[in-house]
Amino acid sequence: MIYDHEVYLIQLGLKTSGFDPGRADGLRGPKTRKAFEASAAARFGSKRAIKLSEGVGPPIPYPTTLAKVKIFGAAGTPQMEVFKPPYPMTFVWGGKVKSVGCHKMIAAPLKAALIEIGNKGKAWIDKHGLNIYAGCFNYRNSRGGRSLSDHAWAIAIDLNPDDNYNHQTWKPGAKGPAGTYQMPKLAVNIFRKHGFQVGFRRADGTRRDMMHIAYVDRP
Repeated sequence: MIYDHEVYLIQLGLKTSGFDPGRADGLRGPKTRKAFEASAAARFGSKRAIKLSEGVGPPIPYPTTLAKVKIFGAAGTPQMEVFKPPYPMTFVWGGKVKSVGCHKMIAAPLKAALIEIGNKGKAWIDKHGLNIYAGCFNYRNSRGGRSLSDHAWAIAIDLNPDDNYNHQTWKPGAKGPAGTYQMPKLAVNIFRKHGFQVGFRRADGTRRDMMHIAYVDRP
């Protein structure tokens, strides 16, 4: 391992914060990595904490529901970033989607996930309604709940809501009432790879609300 002055400064900060990285030697050893990850988990409340990686800045942490304000700021006032959709999309209420807007901290992983979706081709996308966009930022409570929705932080998008609606049980490979197929497993895996959770798990192990694609540490 090669001495890295930034790591040395991180080690000093970890010691000051009560996380023991071992000797402050500027090396990315296992004790330093463990202390860094423990500090991130304590700060963000996430099991999937950010990593001290070689030569790469830390990715965005995956927040639990309670840690969203710490990471993304107050609900209702997200710092937005806009990008052109990487494949043709239409709003569920009609009209061409010219841009996708989301919290700037998730713009890069969201765009990367949509690029992978786009690479699967128009026929596959249209078959599963992944071209049907229902928005991102919306300052409101979760449907049927009292807590704020992920949309209030602009950290979630909805795709194909008519065939993946809120309380519908997810049956990949089955058609929804609007005529397209429900959220495919391949798309779920692509979004998860980029840090997004799709839908909500019920107590019986089934999933629902598979239109909801959110950057949250949720089972």
